[in-house]
Amino acid sequence: MNPKESVIQAAAYIEDHLLDELSPAEAAEAVGYSPYHFHRIFQSLARCSVSEYIRKRRLTHAACELFHTKGRIIEIAMKYRFESQEAFTRAFRRMFAVTPGQFRRQRDMKDTLYRAMEKRPLDEAGLRHLHEGISLEPSLVRLDNLHLVGISIPGVNGDEVARLWRSFRPRLPEIKRKTGTEEVTYAVIRLTGEQWEVSYTACVEAAGEEDPIPAGMAALTLPAAAYAVFSHKGTLARLPDTFQYIYESWLPKSGYVRTDAPEFARYDRRYLGPAHEDSLLELYIPIGPPT
Repeated sequence: MNPKESVIQAAAYIEDHLLDELSPAEAAEAVGYSPYHFHRIFQSLARCSVSEYIRKRRLTHAACELFHTKGRIIEIAMKYRFESQEAFTRAFRRMFAVTPGQFRRQRDMKDTLYRAMEKRPLDEAGLRHLHEGISLEPSLVRLDNLHLVGISIPGVNGDEVARLWRSFRPRLPEIKRKTGTEEVTYAVIRLTGEQWEVSYTACVEAAGEEDPIPAGMAALTLPAAAYAVFSHKGTLARLPDTFQYIYESWLPKSGYVRTDAPEFARYDRRYLGPAHEDSLLELYIPIGPPT
């Protein structure tokens, strides 16, 4: 078994035993490696230790249960092998920047966006994407007000988003666009209600706030903000892997806090279509000062 296959099989083994008393040594033995040797292989390929991966997968499943069920926090903590609610709360805060209770109660973008993420375990495609499709360290930028014009729909359903773009692109000539941005489009996700509702806006940068808005469209201004900018290379089907890396790996370790501003994707001539393996887009994640 080659190293990549061993990591993928170990990840599958871990996924099947998250509720059991599972150690890194047991995961290594399950794929025929010594714990010491396998730790080095897993760390180099998965970008985290075996124990860290186990903890993140347990926390990811626990977060989904917090969101989708009314189970008591202590019961969820015990289910996923945390020795106490306090230990669970500390680990949860390190990963998601909020406590389990706050995660349940808050109605802001960082929680809403987690809802759209898939709780995928590491597989061959995800491992390849981790090494080839994501900028592991983002650019940190500050943008002035961004004046956009476009069409919005409720939710982030994939089929509806695709229909939105098919109807929006032919109408781009109707919008007076900012000079130099003719090949750039944006997708903005915003919180729109108290019960986790979000909107998805396909849009472009407008020449000015006072210009006429085409019928059926609306203006949207994003205030000046700081962003961590990640590149995503590959199909849109792999976007959940990129978001998972951002929210489960980079953000907890960075010390930055995700603010409650919208996040958006920026598409230019490097974007070759939703199913193209060489497509490249940029994801702008709004951040606040390190804690």
